[in-house]
Amino acid sequence: MIKVFFYFFFLITNLSVANTREIYWELNTEKTIETRIFNKKNAYANQKDSYSVNYKSELFLEPKKNINFLFEPFYRYDHHDKERSLFDLSQGYFLYYNENIEFKIGKEKVFWGITELKNLVDIVNSKDNASGDEKSKLGQSLVSYSYINEKLGYIDLIYMPEFIKGTRVGKRGRLRLNLPTESYNTVYEGGAGEKVPSWAIKWQNSLDNTDISIQFFRGTSRDASTLPVIENGQLKYFAGYERISQIGTFIQKVKGPFIYKFEGIKRNGQKNAIYTRQNYYSYIAGIEYVSTRILKKIWDLNLFLEYSNDDRANNSTDIFQNDLFIGSRVNLNDVSGTEIIQALTLDLDGKGHTGNIEVSTRLKDTIRLTVNYNFYWSLESKDILYSFRRDNYLGIKLTNYF
Repeated sequence: MIKVFFYFFFLITNLSVANTREIYWELNTEKTIETRIFNKKNAYANQKDSYSVNYKSELFLEPKKNINFLFEPFYRYDHHDKERSLFDLSQGYFLYYNENIEFKIGKEKVFWGITELKNLVDIVNSKDNASGDEKSKLGQSLVSYSYINEKLGYIDLIYMPEFIKGTRVGKRGRLRLNLPTESYNTVYEGGAGEKVPSWAIKWQNSLDNTDISIQFFRGTSRDASTLPVIENGQLKYFAGYERISQIGTFIQKVKGPFIYKFEGIKRNGQKNAIYTRQNYYSYIAGIEYVSTRILKKIWDLNLFLEYSNDDRANNSTDIFQNDLFIGSRVNLNDVSGTEIIQALTLDLDGKGHTGNIEVSTRLKDTIRLTVNYNFYWSLESKDILYSFRRDNYLGIKLTNYF
């Protein structure tokens, strides 16, 4: 897939040079230094505080009218947890477009969804679980075709020739599960491996302040199961990936200062927390309130209230199987671009709650500082979050844009 992308790249750029058309290009780069300071002793052996360095560059090229290239490599180095270190071509694709169609080939990050807590329908890309960000993902090799019609809406067809395995925190890292998986082997259903293709289709349209979408996916699950395996007489745990099918939908309606949101899925083929296959439904329903010029200032305020449910209940592998999410975002609209985010997730079964407070501001035009405090409380031993019982931390992130 990457070879095909570079073939298109060199073919089109050479044609552009031959036609003496000036190539428009833009290069943006960012470097981030990040550290996490934990206020409690580690729960498992060899875990330590750590720092990491992230480097991302984005090159955009427009060699001809209606043709674009995007190239975006990403690198992360973690000085303590080698499993968290990563190189990923997050995006690297050729795009042809006109008034009614878009055609892409290469690697891309595709986003589906509208809710804040997480996005159940967002299934094209595998997750960068080691990043610590629920919505962080890896680039996916794909070929996509999109048809755009004013009345019919948007139709996206996506073919994925290979599976990209998601990341996981290693044995030496904080914020890991109590059953760490071995990195040297991965179990695929039926021994299919990474080269079995997946495909997806999405329809979306807007009607009277309401956005509605229906999606279908068939292929290797982007959510890994933790599978117990006896190897040389020893019990070990490996990441396992099943072949699944999923149908999903999201609906969003704007009415005055309120935005009503719903995401729901029906998934077949996934294994649950007790390692048995279980078809299930899951959904998130919520409301967002948007206000400007609060307290007679130029501040913007967004308030969020969402409920998340997974009908596998205690057998769910989702930490948000019966949870209430309460959040807010305040943008001060000052010259420093200061933003304050608060999030609380309350387990309605009373087995574990999470919270995060984050402040972000620019120190200079090209330097942004982000400080957050992430915490857990009321954790019970049967809950998935119990692995994080000693992992409250202060995070400090400094990003330089150039």
